[in-house]
Amino acid sequence: MHKAKALVTFVLIAGLAAFGGSQYYANRAYRMQLEAGYVRAFRELAVHIGSLETELSKLLVANSTTQQFGGLANILRLVYAAQANFGQLPVYGLSLARIESLLAQVQTATVKAAQGIYSAQPLGSSSNEGPAVRTQFARLYEQIQYVNSELQSQLALGERSTSWVSWRKFIQASISQAAEVAPGDRYPLMQALLMIEDGMERFADSDFPSELGRLKGPLPAGELISASEAVAIARAFLPQTYSQTGFVVDPAITNEGEGELPTYTVTATSAEQNPVTIEIAKQGGHVLWMTNPRVVREQQLSQAEMIKAAEQFLKERAFPEVELVDANFNFNRLLCSFAPVDDGILIYPRQLKVQVAADNGEIVGYQGLVYQSFVYSGETTPALNPEQAQKYVIETAEIVDRRLAVILDSNFDPVLTYQFRADHGADQFLIYINAENGAEERITRVEPE
Repeated sequence: MHKAKALVTFVLIAGLAAFGGSQYYANRAYRMQLEAGYVRAFRELAVHIGSLETELSKLLVANSTTQQFGGLANILRLVYAAQANFGQLPVYGLSLARIESLLAQVQTATVKAAQGIYSAQPLGSSSNEGPAVRTQFARLYEQIQYVNSELQSQLALGERSTSWVSWRKFIQASISQAAEVAPGDRYPLMQALLMIEDGMERFADSDFPSELGRLKGPLPAGELISASEAVAIARAFLPQTYSQTGFVVDPAITNEGEGELPTYTVTATSAEQNPVTIEIAKQGGHVLWMTNPRVVREQQLSQAEMIKAAEQFLKERAFPEVELVDANFNFNRLLCSFAPVDDGILIYPRQLKVQVAADNGEIVGYQGLVYQSFVYSGETTPALNPEQAQKYVIETAEIVDRRLAVILDSNFDPVLTYQFRADHGADQFLIYINAENGAEERITRVEPE
């Protein structure tokens, strides 16, 4: 009997040991596989940044459009490759906004320069923006040169002595208390990226702040409203289901935001309903957004019925004429994007969004900040007539519909265009032709109507 128990115990211990050993070696193999992938990505990042520095230096001395075009193509390819390398590294949790923004700036400048060359305005042209573009590339080259120098030196110093899969050290280097970690315990190559990021501060003429400013639109305006007025506005804006069932908790101010866009946050709860939060601008009393966090568990309505509910919601709140431009269905919610129509012109940059629950058609979300902020004050009379603009569309496309529309160009500036809905083979596209000069501003593939 004792021998049997001893045998069973021995078998269990041996089995556990074998299982533990297999898990250890499996974990080790997994770590080695991840390690190899991370090291390869970091090496490729260093190679691509180095090649990017070389191509930028060659671009600065290139004088022919052939050399400039070839250089810009190589730069764009290397930027995409470097961005892909960043995506393969475990850099989540690290603030590397300057480096990532630098790559984005190089990409934007490259595309713009290529468009200029195509329009017979090379980098060396003195008649247009050539010198300014070349100066911009010189500044970007200086910053890329710094990043490349630091990457190469850190790679040479630390690659052999670090492990990319040391999760404890990676987390220690990632969190804000990383300064409290002993220098010898930090994650060397991740620390190198952070050091390079901090070093970017020395470029006082960096376009990083202006890149953010360029994306910042105007803010809602109007007279200052009181807290009680904000509550009244929120009560009137709430979906009908809340007004009909009665409020368990009356709408009340739960927060006041300050800064560039002062706001009131109003929260309300009614019987058998989730709390709804509404953000209202103090200037003008504009409703910026509304959200209902309830989980929509099933779909009982068609897309057409949900779109109709969204349109009815806007109509009841006296919104001007709008047109549905997009609809996305996720998690049993339909997000409807509407653009206002001003004198027959579709104003895309001034979109508002309404989210509808698929179970009962309740409005569970609204986004109106862009709608309340954007004001188009540009040209409304096109220089080209529809027939002239259509000549700039490829001849093999079959035009289904056309209309005037305002869109944002690559520099985020509003531009008046002709929107041509065109069939090409089995696909359908929206082709936007500049109503002033016939430039092909944008092409978007859409689902056939």
